[in-house]
This record gives sequence, C-alpha cells and structure tokens, in this order.
Amino acid sequence: MSALRNQFLSGVWEFPKPSLKRFICLLLSVLYLSLPGVISAANSPTENPTLNTEVTPKDPQPTELSTYKLQVGDSFVVTVDGYPEYSKERVPVPVQQDGYVSYPLIGLIKAVNLTVSELEAEMQSAFSKHLPTARVFVTLMRPKRTILVFGAVQLRARGNLHVFEVGQVYLLQALASAGINYEAADLTDISIWRAGKLHKKVDYLQLISAGGPDIPLKDHDTIFIPSVFEQRPVRVIGAVVAPGVYPITAPQVLASQVLKIAGGSRTDFANLHKSEIITNKERILVDLAAENVEVMMGPGDTLYVPLAEAKISVTGAVEKPGQYVIIEPVSLGQAIAMAGGFNEERANPKKCLITRADGTEEELDFNQMHSDVYLNPQDQLRVRERTRLDWRVITFATSFVNLLVTVLLRYN
Repeated sequence: MSALRNQFLSGVWEFPKPSLKRFICLLLSVLYLSLPGVISAANSPTENPTLNTEVTPKDPQPTELSTYKLQVGDSFVVTVDGYPEYSKERVPVPVQQDGYVSYPLIGLIKAVNLTVSELEAEMQSAFSKHLPTARVFVTLMRPKRTILVFGAVQLRARGNLHVFEVGQVYLLQALASAGINYEAADLTDISIWRAGKLHKKVDYLQLISAGGPDIPLKDHDTIFIPSVFEQRPVRVIGAVVAPGVYPITAPQVLASQVLKIAGGSRTDFANLHKSEIITNKERILVDLAAENVEVMMGPGDTLYVPLAEAKISVTGAVEKPGQYVIIEPVSLGQAIAMAGGFNEERANPKKCLITRADGTEEELDFNQMHSDVYLNPQDQLRVRERTRLDWRVITFATSFVNLLVTVLLRYN
C-alpha cells in the first residue's frame, strides 16, 4: 500500500508544469468568455421592459404644484426614457394660446387645465402607440404670475407690478404683497379686472369675516382698491399757470390751496384781489393776495382768477402810437404790429428804445432782435426817427450864404 502511494506521488510530481506564458493566455481566455454574460446582466433591466424595474423622474414636482392646473404661457420639460431623441430636457415646451402643446411624434396635446400628472398620462398614452417601451416624465417649469395692484396701496419704487413664482396666485396673497393703505382704502368695493373687463367685485371685509373661499387670480389680472376719499374735481380758470380740472380728496379745500395746485397765478397778469369762486348757487369774491385766506371750495366749484390791467406803451415812429393791453409777454415784433407797424417815412428800425418797468433802458436793432426780446406789463417801446433833410431849410440857408458872400465881396 505504501509502495502504491509513493508511486502515485512520484507520478504527480513528475507531471509536466505549464509555462508562465501558457498560464496567462489561459486566464485571459476565461475572462473573455465570461465578459458577455456580465454585460448582458448589466443591461438587462433597460432592454427588457417586462422586468419589475422602476424609473423615477429626475426632478419630482414640488408639493405645492402637484394640484396646479396648467395655463396658457406655462412651460415644462419632457423626458422620454430610453429615447433621447424625443426628450427635451433643455428646451421648455410652452402651452400655446389655444391651450395645446405640439410635440414630436405625437403631435398636438391639450394641456390647459390639466395637472402635471394628467398631462404626463396623456403624453404616455400617445407615445405608447408608437413606442410601446417608452416611459414619459413631465417636469413643470416653476411658473411666474404677474399681477397689477393699484389704488389705495403702498407706493413702491418699482411700481405696482408684482411677480409671484408660484403655481396659483390668490387675491389675499396679492393684496398682502401690495400692502393695503388701510387709512385710505375702501375695502368693501375691490374690483378684479381680467382681459380688459371687470371680472369680479369683492368685499374684502366680508371675505375675511366669512373665512373665504379665497379668489384665484390669473396671469396679468389687475386689482383696483378705491379710496374712501372720492375723487372730486374742481376747476381753475383765468390767469393761472396751468388752468384745468383737478381732483381733491377732501370734502372741502382752501381756495389758496387750489391755486397752488394749478401752479399759482401768472405774475403781472393776474388780479388776485378780484378772484372769484363760482358755485352752482353763487359767485363769491375773494382776495387771494391777502394773507391767511380761509375761503373754502367744494366739489364742482370753479376758481376764477381775472387778468390784471396789463398794458405796454408803444410810441415814436409807428402808425398808431398808444397803450395796448396784453395778456402775456409779447415780442418786439408783436408790439410793433399792435401799433400798426413802422411809419416808413420816419422810422429808424435800428434804434428801438425799451424802457422797462423798473426804469432800465436798452436800445435794440429791430431787424436782429424782433423775435428774441419780449415786453412785459408797464414796459415802454419808443421807435426813434431817422435823420431827415428839409430841403426848404437847406435852400434858404444856401441863399442866405450866397447873399452874405456877395455883400462881403462887394464891400471889399
């Protein structure tokens, strides 16, 4: 038995050993043959749709957008798993004005008023008709809603446009963002305008008292909060800087304050001493030049500031010298025209002398300054005469000189 064992061991040790080169080649061959199986196992979940595998969207929708219904102008991105040529992960797809979206291979899909999940199901059904193994995922781009709130709200440096980055904007949310001016706001008559038409009237106090329901808004809706101070117009006419109709917010305002609203009186042309307040019942004389004027005006009243007796004087070599009433500053050319123009035989247009109301004088050339210089009340314009030769005087003087010379020569 021992001899047999020794013979076996001697046979084993005598088995020829393989070379290193042959051993490495054998190992590479084994790896090469097993590689396809590994690759096949790694790819099998995607290639075989019958396996129970789950693929989740890359960006799950936020909770607040899960019930949001798509509107015109919204946009989303689409991933078609397994078919990258039909994915638009970097190009948002917009909801068009007709409420539809257009997508390759499946054409038009109605998207407006659908949630993201519902749209995803619609697109999945449409793709399945062409690509049975396709998996469709829709991700909504976070929508922006622009709401205009104006009226009795806080003034903002950037205006009253408010942009909300949420799926649905509600009335109370927009009012809170705008900042209601509670001292001036009439909260019982808030109006919501949509597409240029009145959409809804809202009593804010009743809405709060009843606990809702809040009112959903759409993109570009306009909210107007009226003031408790009704805009009441007063009219200002006559010698003021800016005649016109102006709104007041109080039941009564001072007449002097109304004059300031109209820019004040026109200096030198207004007779503030004889101003009038005209109502639907009477005319009230008021001296607005006095201090501490306490006369009040109400809605519908008119403030009349009459013109003062504003005159200029035009004399000298003009056709009709005299004084002329003006209601505003007049140019040098207009003043000459009011006086009938130059007297062509006597006038020297190059020497027009203006004496101002304060006593200062300036001599001007009409041909150069006729439209650049203005005359104000109490100014005086004198057109000087040009030098004239009286031939009778010249003839007499010549005859006298000749006679004198003749007498002198005779006696000498």
